[in-house]
Amino acid sequence: MGELDNIGTEGEALDASAAQLGKALERARLGEDKDLAVRVREAGERFVRHLFGALRMVRLHDLENAAFDRPLAELQASVGELQALLGPVHLVVVEGQVYINDVRVRLDERQDLGGALGRELARHDLGGMSWHDLPELAGLRAFIAAFAADPDPDRPRPALKDRLRAAGLDSIDLVGTFRFRVSGEEVVERTAADEVRSRDRAATLVDATVGALGGERMPNPLPLRRAVTELLEGDGAADALTEAPAHSTPYSRHVLRVSVLAMLIGKELQLGDEALQDLGVSAMFHDVGYAAREGAVAAGPNRQAEAGYAPPFERHGSAGARILLRQRGFHESKILRALAALHHTRRFDDPGGRPSLFGRILAVCEGYEALTALGPQLRSPPRALAALQAEAGGRYDPVVVQALINALGRYPPSTLLRLDDGRLVEVVRAPSDLATWGAPVCRVLREADGRAPAAPAPLVDLALDPAQVIGVVEPRSGP
Repeated sequence: MGELDNIGTEGEALDASAAQLGKALERARLGEDKDLAVRVREAGERFVRHLFGALRMVRLHDLENAAFDRPLAELQASVGELQALLGPVHLVVVEGQVYINDVRVRLDERQDLGGALGRELARHDLGGMSWHDLPELAGLRAFIAAFAADPDPDRPRPALKDRLRAAGLDSIDLVGTFRFRVSGEEVVERTAADEVRSRDRAATLVDATVGALGGERMPNPLPLRRAVTELLEGDGAADALTEAPAHSTPYSRHVLRVSVLAMLIGKELQLGDEALQDLGVSAMFHDVGYAAREGAVAAGPNRQAEAGYAPPFERHGSAGARILLRQRGFHESKILRALAALHHTRRFDDPGGRPSLFGRILAVCEGYEALTALGPQLRSPPRALAALQAEAGGRYDPVVVQALINALGRYPPSTLLRLDDGRLVEVVRAPSDLATWGAPVCRVLREADGRAPAAPAPLVDLALDPAQVIGVVEPRSGP
């Protein structure tokens, strides 16, 4: 059993986890992990060369040709070398730059090896892949053969995954293409359809990540960082507070709403781009502790395996920190994620010390979610903000609570309002400036004569419409 499993109380476990994370962060600051990063870069460069070489070589030789034996053995050795250093290996190619887990691999730019590998992956709508086990040589041969096949024109990535699964290569995960925003670059205007797709992808990734963690696979933050970047680039992320993404689960909807709230707070606190991305990813991972299983029993002689159960609320924060720490190496983004998972259930006035900034932000977001969406006694968003403000300085950081109020406005998204002309409306947008802080854009739910409006429901901008708000409709609680 691990050190934390032997600790008797949850309070002691939290203190021990915090101390462990503090030591990890100090090691990262002292540069003790530089040697690992150098070794990962060197091994990663060999892996990229061997992978690209094998993918291109199949165009010159039949896979059964003996000429393939050595390249496949070299590829197997480079994967094994990285797995010995890192455990599961996450490869991502972003606009010609190659990352192995959280380390950028330095390649000779004159050869454009990163760009060439990216184009090879893009044939199948891929931006990267994760290797959770070391395939045998026969498996690697099947892997190269699957890549060499012509991509399916309609569903290239799912079709490739099907071929890998048929070859027994379930341990290789495939991820879509990536694009990271470069600081200072001009952001291309996004359409409403782009915003919907970004929210749908984010929700799908959250569910897939938790599913992988439940299967004892290591967390890969890069796909979620891509989703966070897309949400930050657009102006429709707050729609996740009123619109359920397609094919989402209650869990992913909750996580996405918390992430959006956290990023709204981060913007209000004027965090930089990188810090906002780290905050968004930390929010996406904040409840991963529920993927842990307590009481699990392995199968044995005359004994069936027992799947176990998710930890209760009191232990899911420390369970999440332990899951996130399974990724090898210490770097600031990883520590921030683990601290956020550990601290988001702590009070601001905790006698053991103030939680981390990300933990304090997520605690406020979770509190708001509990009051407006999770129940059991639901409140309207304005009353929920008032309840958070009443506990500012005790349970919640007062600066963070005020930042949320500033970001959401007098009538936050999903608030139901009665207008003096008889209409019932729902707030659908967060305020964009001081002028719209108390006069939001709303969707009409019921016309003045009591009829439901024709679809699509019209929008009303209360900053321009002469109608006045006469009341907030409180949600019904209970059966």
